[in-house]
Amino acid sequence: MNDEVNDDCKRIGRFDVDFARRTITRISDGAFIKASRSETLIFTLLAEKANNTIYREVLLTDCWQGKVVTNNSLTVAIKNLRTAFAKIGEHKIITTEPKLGYCIRQSALIDDGSHPPKNNDIICDESDVQPIIFKEEVENKEPLSLSNKVKTDVVPPKCNINLFEIIVGIIFFFTTLIICYRFLFFMDTTSVEGLPVIYNGVDLPKPVQNAILQNDNSSISRWYAFPISKSCNYYQLFSVSNGQFINYSSTIKQEICSVK
Repeated sequence: MNDEVNDDCKRIGRFDVDFARRTITRISDGAFIKASRSETLIFTLLAEKANNTIYREVLLTDCWQGKVVTNNSLTVAIKNLRTAFAKIGEHKIITTEPKLGYCIRQSALIDDGSHPPKNNDIICDESDVQPIIFKEEVENKEPLSLSNKVKTDVVPPKCNINLFEIIVGIIFFFTTLIICYRFLFFMDTTSVEGLPVIYNGVDLPKPVQNAILQNDNSSISRWYAFPISKSCNYYQLFSVSNGQFINYSSTIKQEICSVK
């Protein structure tokens, strides 16, 4: 990895880390996140050691220098980083290594062209509006005055509207709305080995926690776990991966769910 250091800034892969401003900026389009000092150090350490698992103890020691903190502080910091990166479309930055620590894959630091510069986007502005002069006024060739103005029509802005994308967006919106409706009773957020889980406030059974850890991958931003009856044998488990809900209920060992 070619890293460049300039005063309080460091370039790691396709990101610029500014330690003074505590920002992490994607070089390709300038999108950035704000982070705390410890969160900035966590990202830097994981990125510099890409493809290597960094143990939780090492992160706690190196990223909170001189401070006594608990494992919960690291869990919250990782959650904050994942949430911030997700807002700029980065869902695969930090990978959890169950019961060990965390890792950033080398592939996550390589620019794959999925975030081109913003100046490539189509922008609609007033310069796209062109006047149309009516034929009869051209033939008259009379000087323009306040009472004899050139009649104009407005040409629609040059925006490329993809009908297929609109239809897909509408379908996705309503699908998400229906799914979210089922989760309105959720009351609390917890974490399983640093993974954010939205649930109804009742302690999650061990089989549900095991299913979350066994199926976790870098594309999953959060989990939903909830019982559909009083017995934990009927738990349902969903993940949110790249904006889509995926059902993992079948991976729970339901037959031992109620055994403590």
